[in-house]
Amino acid sequence: MSRREPPDLTERMLHLRQIPVGALMPPHALRSIASHTELVRFAAGDTLMREGEPIHALCMLTEGSLRLSRGGASVGELSAPQTLGFLGILARMDATYDATAETDVRAFELPTDTLLELMEEHPELLRATIRYLGERMYYDLQEMPAEALGLPFQEAPPVPDRPLDIVERVMVLRRGSAFTTASVNALTVMAKQLEELRLEPGVRLWRRGDPADHMFLVVSGAVTCTAEDGRTFRYGPGTAVGGLEALADKTRWYEPVTEVHTVGLRGRSDHLMDLFENYFSMAMDFVSSLARAQIGILARRTALGQRPLAVARDVSNLGAVKVGA
Repeated sequence: MSRREPPDLTERMLHLRQIPVGALMPPHALRSIASHTELVRFAAGDTLMREGEPIHALCMLTEGSLRLSRGGASVGELSAPQTLGFLGILARMDATYDATAETDVRAFELPTDTLLELMEEHPELLRATIRYLGERMYYDLQEMPAEALGLPFQEAPPVPDRPLDIVERVMVLRRGSAFTTASVNALTVMAKQLEELRLEPGVRLWRRGDPADHMFLVVSGAVTCTAEDGRTFRYGPGTAVGGLEALADKTRWYEPVTEVHTVGLRGRSDHLMDLFENYFSMAMDFVSSLARAQIGILARRTALGQRPLAVARDVSNLGAVKVGA
């Protein structure tokens, strides 16, 4: 059973600074978030989360460690300052594993409903969350073998010989899983911000190491991507090529080259973030899509024998920071 204590606000703010999302937040937003947390303690053997059940709160570990299991099989572990439940909450999913205290655990807890309300109140939290998800996927993908990279191609829509009009652009955007329920007004604004490109075979979209400030949404055609170590993978219709590093503000880690005549829409990441501040429902659909994709990547890495939840990596130039689940 958990035991709640009245936490010190400064201590809570300092701890929030230790996790990647908190490190990206300005002090006033961090204080608001910290003021809604509660300090809880769990004894070794207590269950903090059960597979298949709703996730009622984000748990930010300050002391101790957790064992994660699915169907009785170990899938990883978490220890301070990692978080529990963040991805599931963002993905709007029930828990995908059990989380059991391996030692006595001390943590700050933020109720799910409160977390989502704070995202709407504080655009900085929304931006930091999207950047965090982009960074996690950016690093995780680089650690996967070529056969686990790439995405299944969608069926390409009919593409006229003339430039796509606004309605056709909106229909292309609607095909993406993140925007199926977005309002027409929001998609129309987004569609007007995109630049259409029609490229011949053999065109390189960018070089490895280039700054990333835009993505390339493939409407028709395909690109072959090559990493520095020689791994290759392919992206086709429905894929926002380069979107993750643009969201994460990281450099390009692969070079995409068109295989055939390719039509795509190029959009800037800063325009997308500005749009999300005006259309919160659309933003949360996008966040949910990213979080579900990250959960899928974690599952693939676990199936490959890797231990993604125990890996420390450099996030936002903070040094070795352990991310959470």
